[in-house]
Amino acid sequence: MTEFAPDTVKPNVDDVAAPQFLQWLPAAFLLGVVGIGAVLAVTSKGARTFPADQNVITGKWMGAYEKTFDAGVPWLDPSVNLWGGANYRLFDEARDGAVVGTDGWLYTSEEFQTAASDAAEIQRKLAYITQVRNTLAKSGAKLVVALIPAKVRIYPDHLGALKVPTVNVGVYQSFRQQVVAAGIPAPDLEMPFRTAQTTIQVFQKTDTHWTPQGAEVAAQVIAHQVKALKLDLPVAQFRTSLSQSRVRKGDLLRYIPVPDGIGPAPDQIATSTTERTDAGGGGLLGADSIPVTLVGTSYSARTKNNVWNFDGQLEQALGSEVINASEEGSGPIIPMRKYLVGKNISDNPPKVVIWEIPERYLRVKYPE
Repeated sequence: MTEFAPDTVKPNVDDVAAPQFLQWLPAAFLLGVVGIGAVLAVTSKGARTFPADQNVITGKWMGAYEKTFDAGVPWLDPSVNLWGGANYRLFDEARDGAVVGTDGWLYTSEEFQTAASDAAEIQRKLAYITQVRNTLAKSGAKLVVALIPAKVRIYPDHLGALKVPTVNVGVYQSFRQQVVAAGIPAPDLEMPFRTAQTTIQVFQKTDTHWTPQGAEVAAQVIAHQVKALKLDLPVAQFRTSLSQSRVRKGDLLRYIPVPDGIGPAPDQIATSTTERTDAGGGGLLGADSIPVTLVGTSYSARTKNNVWNFDGQLEQALGSEVINASEEGSGPIIPMRKYLVGKNISDNPPKVVIWEIPERYLRVKYPE
């Protein structure tokens, strides 16, 4: 069972030395809200509206009733916001899924969790990466792993009283070195990120993802590694530009359901865009295939929410076109499984596949 490590708990209301009212205040507040909420709920219109023509045995009746109940309780969202605001304001805590740091910084709870199965799962990831390398090698393609360090690893100065579990401290370099020892290029992104963050912001404060500037740092490092393979890639020219910074609410803000102005301030993030500037382009429609493929997560996927433009910045850094086979919301393993059996790999045989893998997914188990 996955759970927070004991040393991630903040020394506040559970501290016997803390003022007595802080020890019972959370429980009293919660009991009061639950009690009042229960009375209002059972007397609401939603509680008295029962679905018709739904099968009780199959569970469809219960599902329909829950939807009707939620829709019939108009104060549900305000009450959630009330509790979220109180929890954030009084105890500096978010809902499960995020961890509140200092100076408006939020972190995903995945970067603080540990489980007894972590070591075995990490070894399974290593075995699968090796398997992918072997599969690609049969057709003469190379694999390069772009292992993205955890946000908390690059920005530990905003943790306040929080601590990263000791067992997680050396995971990034340990795993990367094992990948390299298996004969798979996996350049170090931790040290370039640490160096870069002294002058630019490489991760968003309220989001799990990097900034366009962070993506650029990664693209430069990965491109250098790919060029070292001497694969004679088709040459192309690109130009990348940044828009003016705009307000962007990070994905971690959903774990603090409070009105604007109460929780952490949203990020000010520019949007990165890349365009090809020479006469080429459109390899998929022309005679030439594109021999570089990027597979990964939402750090790489081309979506409306993607303002960091990793694939475009990778194209400019490489000086060659890139096919993007990444997916949002699927983690790093599922997109690779799909790519290996899909049309992309047969229609455009790769010379090199760049596999973007965030460190925080190493311990996450996927179905076989």
